[in-house]
Amino acid sequence: MIKLNLYEISFRLAALLTVPIVLIDVEIYLLVNSLLFLHLKTGLLTILDDYIHRAQIKLILIFFIRILVIEILRYSLELLL
Repeated sequence: MIKLNLYEISFRLAALLTVPIVLIDVEIYLLVNSLLFLHLKTGLLTILDDYIHRAQIKLILIFFIRILVIEILRYSLELLL
């Protein structure tokens, strides 16, 4: 039996709705965009947890991942407005 958690459901929903949503409404576009950024952040954090084992380096990379997500979101909103 297949069990899906919240992240997997949101990833599949975002992938399913990405293209047609752009043509429908801005609010839905923002919702799908936020799901994509959630996917980006959790994917990078999973890779970080799997392959980086030193706490100091992990903390620095988490900080950079947060900045990366914020900057990409800012550029995405600039394109929208």
